Amino acid sequence: MSQSKPKPDRRVQRTRQALRRALMDLIRHKGYETISVEEIAQQANVGRATFYVHYHDKEDLLLDEFSLLAQERVEALAQIPFSVWLPDGQISENNPTMPFLMVFQHVADNCDLYRILLKNESSNRIASQIREILIESINEFVQTKVKTDPIPILFEVPVDLLAAYFNGALVSSIDWWLENMQEYSVTDMTRMFQRLFFPGARKIMGLPKN
Repeated sequence: MSQSKPKPDRRVQRTRQALRRALMDLIRHKGYETISVEEIAQQANVGRATFYVHYHDKEDLLLDEFSLLAQERVEALAQIPFSVWLPDGQISENNPTMPFLMVFQHVADNCDLYRILLKNESSNRIASQIREILIESINEFVQTKVKTDPIPILFEVPVDLLAAYFNGALVSSIDWWLENMQEYSVTDMTRMFQRLFFPGARKIMGLPKN
């Protein structure tokens, strides 16, 4: 008989949620680099020692926030059938699809966090961890869709390679867009990303040309 997973401690959840919220509030008011662990703890109304029970440093807390956002986005996107991603079984490079719009809207809504992860002085230290989080999330999404969606998808490459490729394309595009958000809207960016990404995706997914 399989054992059920223990339920997460609600007090731990509440404390971590308070610390993540405190971090993002402070980021919006004074940026990331100058924030101290003590300030985060005070903003969350917990002791400094309590912070270190849950996180090694503020970088660890930042990555936890990003990981949870990525997981939430994966769960939301996994609920969308491929018929929405691929209307009439076709890939359209010109018409933005709702799932990709959701991805770039998520970036726009959390642009402060993405700028810290991709643009700040610590980015070289945490780049590999960001990559791992994104690849794991993308891999989980693709595996879920392959198992649950009735539309058969025959990949010509391993799923984890597709995830790595998509991650590279997405992160590079987000990095560029963060510098050009005033010129290009969410819809504009979605359309441009689809034009770049879909031709190769169509081939490896075994889908017909439009």
